[in-house]
Amino acid sequence: MSLFKFKHFNVNQSHVPQKVGTDAMVLGALVRGNFPNEILDVGTGCGVIALMLAQKFPHGKVTGIDIDKQAVVQAQENFDAANFPNHFDALHKNYLAYRPSVQFDLIVSNPPYFNSKMPSADQQRSLARHEDSMSVQELINHSANLLSQEGELWLIVPAERTESLILNHLQLNLHFTQRIKIFGKPNRHVRDVLTFSIKKIKAMSESTFTIRDEEGKYTETYKNVTKEFHYNTL
Repeated sequence: MSLFKFKHFNVNQSHVPQKVGTDAMVLGALVRGNFPNEILDVGTGCGVIALMLAQKFPHGKVTGIDIDKQAVVQAQENFDAANFPNHFDALHKNYLAYRPSVQFDLIVSNPPYFNSKMPSADQQRSLARHEDSMSVQELINHSANLLSQEGELWLIVPAERTESLILNHLQLNLHFTQRIKIFGKPNRHVRDVLTFSIKKIKAMSESTFTIRDEEGKYTETYKNVTKEFHYNTL
C-alpha cells in the first residue's frame, strides 16, 4: 500500500524501502516531551514519526534526516501535504556527519538495527535495515553532541539489543533513563523503547507495553495510546 492513512495526515510511502509498521506507530505514540522546540527524526524514511511528533507538538520545528535521497524527497512531500502549523525540514545527510547550528530538545529514531552484513539485491532496503552506515551505539553517541541540556533521545530497538547496549556496558555518551518493554503478545518481549539524556538520574524507570492479547486483539492500552493516530477505530 503506497498511501498509509492516519487520523490527521496521510503518508505516501511509494519510494521508501521500509513501509510504515508497528514499530513506528508504537514509538511515535509513546514519545513524551516537555514542549520541545527543536525536534529531530533520525532515519526519517517517509517521515511518519516526524509527522506523529508534529501532531503531538504543534509548536515544535521538526527536522527529518535520512541518508537515502529518495526517502528525503518523499518525506518532504509528506511534510508539505500535512495540514500542521509546524515548520518542517527534510535533510539528505549522513547523521554522523551532521553538525547543525541548533541543539535539539527531542531526538527520536527507529534505527536500522540488523548488525549482520547481509547482502541485498535491493541496496536501498539493505541500507534501511542494516547497521553498515551507522550502528545504534554510534547514533546514541553522536546524539549527545546535538541534544540540549534538557533534551532526550528516544529509540526503539529489538529487545536483545538492549542487553548489548546497556548490560554489556558499552561506552555510551548519554545516560540511560527509561526502558519500556514492548510485548507483541503477553510473554513475547520483542522490542524496547529506550530513553537517554545528558543528565544522569538516580535510577532508570522500567515499564511494559503490550500490543495484543492472547487472542490477537489489540489491548485497551494500545488502543488508548494510538487512538489519535489510527485512521480507523481499532
